[in-house]
Amino acid sequence: MADFSIAEAKIRILYLVSRVPGISYHLLMNRCIDQLYTDFFTFSRAYEELIAGNLMDREYDEEDSSSAIGGTETLTISAGGKALLDDAMPAINSTVIANLDVSVKELTEEMRLASLVTSSKTPAPGGLWKVTLFSDNSGMPFHAEITVKSESEASDLCRAWKSSYGKVPGLFPGLIKDNS
Repeated sequence: MADFSIAEAKIRILYLVSRVPGISYHLLMNRCIDQLYTDFFTFSRAYEELIAGNLMDREYDEEDSSSAIGGTETLTISAGGKALLDDAMPAINSTVIANLDVSVKELTEEMRLASLVTSSKTPAPGGLWKVTLFSDNSGMPFHAEITVKSESEASDLCRAWKSSYGKVPGLFPGLIKDNS
């Protein structure tokens, strides 16, 4: 594993966030650690310094059922972060940019696929909670509404839907062809 400085990690993180706005913290972290050869501690420090320096903005999904992969914290680059990245771009090696661009393409596709599977929860009469599950299902939409007894059950169901959907190939195709 190559040893990157905090500065190099920050530039790589800013590059990815600028090109994949709305990326989740966990998806970004996993990509940086797995594909971009930085360790967790370097990533964490660089990430926190970018947030503290107002170079990146983070937003939390209060519903805890975010469509972002891996969590409820999504990221965008700030104006200051964009200015810093623009200044640093001429100094970045073309091979590094090419590797980052491959990651951008893969992350964009992961984000697109994640947006095809959504869930939400809303209070229902009688102290119950309504959970709505949706999937594009390869052009054959799947939509379900389920009522559960508690908000925690609703949150658990939303999380389970987001993390499990697609792990069992062929489970949903044809189940519901039209929900209207």
